[in-house]
Amino acid sequence: MLSNEQMNAIKQSAALLKAHGTKLVTVFYQNMIKQHPELLKQFNKTNLMNGSQPEALAATLYQAALHIDRLEELLPAVKQIAHKHVSVQVKKEQYPIVGYHLIEAMKEVFDLADEDETLLAWKAAYEIIANIFISIEAEMMNDNVKQRGGWSDAKPFIIKKKKHESPSFISFYLVPEDESELPLYQAGQYITVQADMPGEAYVCSRQYSLSDQYHPSYYRITVKRDGHVSTYLHDEMNEGDVLQVSMPQGMFCLHEDTTEPAYFISAGSGVTPMIGLAKTAASKENQSFTMIHADRLEDVTAFEKELESALSSTTQGRIILCNEQFDPMMKIDLVEKAASRIDRSFLQSVIGAGKGQFYLCGSPAFTQEMISTLKELGISDQNIQFESFGGQSMKEIDVV
Repeated sequence: MLSNEQMNAIKQSAALLKAHGTKLVTVFYQNMIKQHPELLKQFNKTNLMNGSQPEALAATLYQAALHIDRLEELLPAVKQIAHKHVSVQVKKEQYPIVGYHLIEAMKEVFDLADEDETLLAWKAAYEIIANIFISIEAEMMNDNVKQRGGWSDAKPFIIKKKKHESPSFISFYLVPEDESELPLYQAGQYITVQADMPGEAYVCSRQYSLSDQYHPSYYRITVKRDGHVSTYLHDEMNEGDVLQVSMPQGMFCLHEDTTEPAYFISAGSGVTPMIGLAKTAASKENQSFTMIHADRLEDVTAFEKELESALSSTTQGRIILCNEQFDPMMKIDLVEKAASRIDRSFLQSVIGAGKGQFYLCGSPAFTQEMISTLKELGISDQNIQFESFGGQSMKEIDVV
């Protein structure tokens, strides 16, 4: 347990973390991966290189500093991170490695001596926080293995079908090599895909949302051409090829204990979890929902027929595809098309009084804009759930 003096020292370091957190974490990753290159297989290489992964960890450290005397308030965020750790197979024995390099980076970037009270306080806090993660992740891993058809770490899946959905999106239908039935998962969850790529010393990992409801024989992921692994999947992986796949993880799921209206708001590749969420909502009795999605003109209608099918099974659903190049005079189909971007006036016209649960998915910039807009419209934090494809920026931590 931390002393009051230790908690105060950590709280006082929050200003340093807000100002220099990204630099700190960049140094941390550089030094750790230099000494332990095998850890690269657990990171999204694109996010490491473009800075979004360091920004995400910097945001987490900043929040830990602010809440060090009430860590229970961070439990939802801790569980969300733990899901990602389990998905990429983080091991208990790796936590001391992370802790050592994090403290060394603090010494270097913040110019702290070995016996500095802030450094010693963070050493003690890291051990407490690491043990929380280790405990939660061990329970999650145990639950995975206990499920019917469950497994630990990753296992081989065969690409059964590769389907071009639009110029930017390709869907991959993945079936277990051992032909076993897949354990249940919830729409909105994701899997980690590992590819053995030429020229890479270690397997490359990338997390992809499952883009359909549960099916006992396959997983479907829908991949946009961006990033290291995604480009490789588009260009090099074909039907019959093998990928290593984790069990589904994640908390971006439809609330089971409410029949409040659900609003699914996405842009770009953020559509992928929304397909399964919309289908799930359509299949539930007394569940009204509205899905709003924006993308480039050539991609925005990629799943229109699939979404039409979901709408045909319910009288309580509405789906709107947004692109400013749509003809505003076009006839209204089952899946509506709006010649608009998703801005405040458009959202207000759709959500009205704004009662319900809101699910957001897209880039960090998109989710940040939507969170701010929804708050302006009177939506509370408790009713907003989001998944960003990329790291969480230091700007975003002030609005979530």
